[in-house]
Amino acid sequence: MLAALAGAWSAIGANDPVIDPDVRTALDSGTVRVLVDLRVGSADTSSIARVQDETLRRLGGTGARLVRRYSSAPLLALEIDAPALSRLEAMRDLVARVRTDRIIPLDEGRAPRR
Repeated sequence: MLAALAGAWSAIGANDPVIDPDVRTALDSGTVRVLVDLRVGSADTSSIARVQDETLRRLGGTGARLVRRYSSAPLLALEIDAPALSRLEAMRDLVARVRTDRIIPLDEGRAPRR
C-alpha cells in the first residue's frame, strides 16, 4: 500500500514547481520580486540561455518583468504578479522553484562577535 501511495505521489506532483509560501503572501499586496530556479539539463551557458528565453516567452502577456538574467546560473530574477505566478506554476518542464528575492544580512539572527 505504501509503495502505491509513493507511486501516486510521484506521478502527481514530483515535477511541480515548489512555490515558497512567502511568495503567495507577498502577492496579496501586489507584485513581488522573486528568484526562479530553472530546470536545465546541462549547465552550459547556451542551455541556460535557452531555458531562460523560453520561460520569459511563456510569461508574455502577464505582469512579469525581468530584473536580472544570470548567464552562468539557471536562475531568473523577476518581478511578478498573480497571473505570472500561475503561469510559472504551469511550467513543470522549466521551473523547479519560485522563492522571494530578498537580501539577508550575514549576521541575521546571531549575536555580534566580540
